[in-house]
Amino acid sequence: MIESPPIRAREPPSLEAGDPGKADLYRQIIEASPNGLLQIGEDGRILLVNRCIEAMFGYDRADLLGRPVEVLLPARFRASHGMLRRNFIASAATRPMGADRVIIGLRRDGTEFPVEIGLNPIMLDGQVSVLGAVQDISARHATLQERERQRQDLERTNGDLAEFAHAASHDLKAPLRGMAHLAEWIAEDVAKYGSAETLQHCNTLRARAERMQRLLDGLLAYAKAGRSARPPETFDTERMLHDLVGTLALPAGFTVEYAVDVPSLTTARLPLERVLQNLIENAVKHHDRPTGHIVVSVSRAGERIRFAVADDGPGIPPRYHQRVFHMFQTLARRDDVETSGIGLAIVKKKVEIYGGKVTVESAPPARGTRFVFTWPTMTVE
Repeated sequence: MIESPPIRAREPPSLEAGDPGKADLYRQIIEASPNGLLQIGEDGRILLVNRCIEAMFGYDRADLLGRPVEVLLPARFRASHGMLRRNFIASAATRPMGADRVIIGLRRDGTEFPVEIGLNPIMLDGQVSVLGAVQDISARHATLQERERQRQDLERTNGDLAEFAHAASHDLKAPLRGMAHLAEWIAEDVAKYGSAETLQHCNTLRARAERMQRLLDGLLAYAKAGRSARPPETFDTERMLHDLVGTLALPAGFTVEYAVDVPSLTTARLPLERVLQNLIENAVKHHDRPTGHIVVSVSRAGERIRFAVADDGPGIPPRYHQRVFHMFQTLARRDDVETSGIGLAIVKKKVEIYGGKVTVESAPPARGTRFVFTWPTMTVE
């Protein structure tokens, strides 16, 4: 049974047993209720129950009338409930059903189940009694327990992923670096007398070892995405973009332009920079020409900030707009583009952790792709 804090004390409604018509109407109302109803006297004994209480607890009403209401509770709760009941009688205040605390009901067959109760004091022959409305919340309780189980399973899964990523980073990257170095040394040893095909195989082996290292780095970055909350910082928006692009070492033929309508932001800076970095680098990696132009725009979107990263590359067909955010997904051949296929998955994860949404706008054969995402801000100036 769940008891919410009192709303307010008031004079209980009066019902005189000397008025047969009124008493009979009262009993009819109790019996017709679709919820379990029972009336408890000032001494805690059951005065009246309806058929729903009989069905819920497995008793005939004759077996309940005159017995302490604690018979409907497991033995371990009876003493404390008696004290709560006496306190309620003394305060005479309505307590509606609500999610204050779960009380366990006891059926006649000994099985226990969670119930919720609303209490209302009434006056009977000059004495205060209590009308209790009881609901079996087993289904709701089971749903909440299942959700909690799923939450715990998800936490364990995320923990396993993080553990795997760390193990992969520390235990696998060293052997891969060794493989790449061996391939390089073999190529140097056979450079003078080896065939062009042999040298190509060595280069391919080294390139694929390096790709595996990037993949492991990407897995570690994905596992870490959103694991630690970042405090908000106030910074100049355009200056942040300028500094970020300056660290990317873009190819000589690529330029980045800013269209900033929000001069300053107060938000988590490092996660935001990582999202923008991945999107800019993605635009460069998948461009089909040696030169390209990227535009980063920042504008208001209600209480959030709207970022867009647009390029003049080959575009992404609509059927792939969702696929590009999946891990290990890339539309280009892996031997043609140095990518782990995790960058956009990290973008999506970080944006959604901060309550935003990322979408793709592109419609080949028209050139260009535009990634748009929203981001929270505490202050917009």
